[in-house]
Amino acid sequence: MNDVWSLETHGDPLGKVRDFIAEVWLESGLDGMLVTMNGGNDIHAIPRYITNTALLKEINPLKPLMEINAARLIPELLANHPFEKIAALLRPCEIRALIEMTKHASFKIDNLITISIDCLGTLPVDEYQWRLERLVKKTPTEGKNSVAEIDELTTEALKFARQGGIVPYRYRSACQVCTSPAAESANINIHIIGLPVRQQLLVVITEHPLLIRFRIETLVDKKADQELLLQHKRLLSKMSERHQRTMERVNEGLGSLLPADVDGVISQLENCGDCQNCLNVCPICSVDRPNRNTEGHYDRTDVLRWLISCAACGMCEQSCPNHLPIHSIFAHIRQQLDQEWDYFPGRSLVEPLPLI
Repeated sequence: MNDVWSLETHGDPLGKVRDFIAEVWLESGLDGMLVTMNGGNDIHAIPRYITNTALLKEINPLKPLMEINAARLIPELLANHPFEKIAALLRPCEIRALIEMTKHASFKIDNLITISIDCLGTLPVDEYQWRLERLVKKTPTEGKNSVAEIDELTTEALKFARQGGIVPYRYRSACQVCTSPAAESANINIHIIGLPVRQQLLVVITEHPLLIRFRIETLVDKKADQELLLQHKRLLSKMSERHQRTMERVNEGLGSLLPADVDGVISQLENCGDCQNCLNVCPICSVDRPNRNTEGHYDRTDVLRWLISCAACGMCEQSCPNHLPIHSIFAHIRQQLDQEWDYFPGRSLVEPLPLI
């Protein structure tokens, strides 16, 4: 079992996360890191590879906005930096996607340290922009959509970390039914859900070749209180139940729109438009894409391999020009596949993909 450590935040959890990640960088001797920047005057949340630790003051892994699954960028990043020690700061669904991608494409991540933090949920772009503009009007600063306002949106969400987030019905549909919002499968996992984050966070380090000589004791305050860990697990369990109930309500509302099985999904895909946006943004499809044959049909095994590895990030639905409930459709089928194959995507790097 991995040890769980405590990080004292002294009233500034976001600042502490930034400082801790900077210390991880220095302790590990990294050459660079894939992160999501705050954005400044740009409302977007685009991942960026940085090589300067000074820029870590501008990262925001808890920004309630997600526009791309950053795992899609990692194969090219590793190919471009084959002899460097790099890290990637990813959301739980991005970690799941990365793990599944390695199984589909057989690429190695031995030179990559993964860092993840519990996710409180992300907002649709228009909702995020509306909230940000309201905040700018309320507390105007020197520049529109400044880092200060963006940080304030994150701080507002963190106030409710102990309850599992704020206004979940406003989150993206994928976040409302996320089966695993906790950081669990990265090399360094930071827990905030269910915790008094203005006082402390929890950190779990797992084994990794680049962390053999990693001195976690120098970066944390103490071993974690087991009661805090239990609080974290209890709330995760409650969130899981809440998300399951939400998924059941959504499925009931969709009714006949939900396909009965994988063949139903294939039929829907083949009868949809030709934009293929859902495939273009999917991290799994970036390394192993189901393609149509000359008659316009998808290979059933290809689609099955895709769906069984779905990381549930919801980028497919977010990109759909027809606003179809793609995530709900995929989640419905993936739940069937999880039960049939006893396989949960992103659970483990060493767990083989059921369909080779």
